[in-house]
Amino acid sequence: MRAAAGGLALSDTSITIPKKFGQPGAPLPTPNSFNVQGVDTSHLSLGPLSAGTITSGRSLTSSDAHADVAVVDSGYAKSSKLKVGSTVKVVGHSFKVVGIVAQPQAGSPPQVFIPLARAQALGKAAGKSLKNEVNTIYVKASSAADIPAVQNEIKKLLPSGTVTTASSLASQVTGSLSSTAKLANDLGRWLSILALIAAFAVASLLTMAAVTRRVREFGTLKALGWRSRRIIAQVMGESLVIGIVGGVAGVALGFAGAAIITAVAPQLSATVASATGQQVVSAGGGAARGFSPTVPHTVAVPMSATVTAAAVVAAVVLAVIGGLLAGSFASWRIARLRPADALARVA
Repeated sequence: MRAAAGGLALSDTSITIPKKFGQPGAPLPTPNSFNVQGVDTSHLSLGPLSAGTITSGRSLTSSDAHADVAVVDSGYAKSSKLKVGSTVKVVGHSFKVVGIVAQPQAGSPPQVFIPLARAQALGKAAGKSLKNEVNTIYVKASSAADIPAVQNEIKKLLPSGTVTTASSLASQVTGSLSSTAKLANDLGRWLSILALIAAFAVASLLTMAAVTRRVREFGTLKALGWRSRRIIAQVMGESLVIGIVGGVAGVALGFAGAAIITAVAPQLSATVASATGQQVVSAGGGAARGFSPTVPHTVAVPMSATVTAAAVVAAVVLAVIGGLLAGSFASWRIARLRPADALARVA
């Protein structure tokens, strides 16, 4: 294990009672709740702030371990009209906002980050001591190969805890999206087959139509002594060249389309939940304690279109096959042509 850091997730909940509460037409009480995350300031690169980006002010530092300072989520700061230098109250205690952080999208990201020691001290205001308590432990292994050993050791030390790794999050995302991915793959496969059949049919019809327009030309060549196999070879050669040119053009359009899709595709995310314990501290003078079995984690799901070498080869091969197939039908039409029939059509 390379490093470890503790964290304490809290929730500040208050309810505003209107003056005319209980009277007809009076507004209902307004609850106000936000999540607070205690951050180990001696391991900022490992804690919950490591995934965010400071957009204004500064982040917490090791010198802030016992200071009443806070870093606020950018969305919460905007909705609450907070900025660097403002004051945010947590369980009645005032914390000065020293920074605004933009976090990856998640189901319920913390709105306020304060030093871990100050978060533990807030329990006194609610009548419960949280000294030296944490409900989340962040661990960094020395290498990826050590992750299974570290995971097993943590399970031995904390048998009632839940250990979440990057691979387990990935497996949850894979499991939740597997049915969707299978449906999309099956649908895409059948659509590709139908589009391929339609393309072959259109190519064959167009080639036969072109041969029909050139019936006098081929009839004249036969009358001059060209054998049927020579004319068939010419038609097949023309179809082969058209297939190769179409395949190259299709590959170029495929690369252009993939680049456009990658550029304009929206950023998606998948939220999965991992079990964890959470202490809850409520404002209002009374002690409150709860247990939240899950904490949301968000994993980015990029949307991009890729063109692989196998796809390029398959496209060219199918284009050539389509050209040869179309040429075969046209050749069959030419093979049945008699010079007398062609000459009879000469105006």
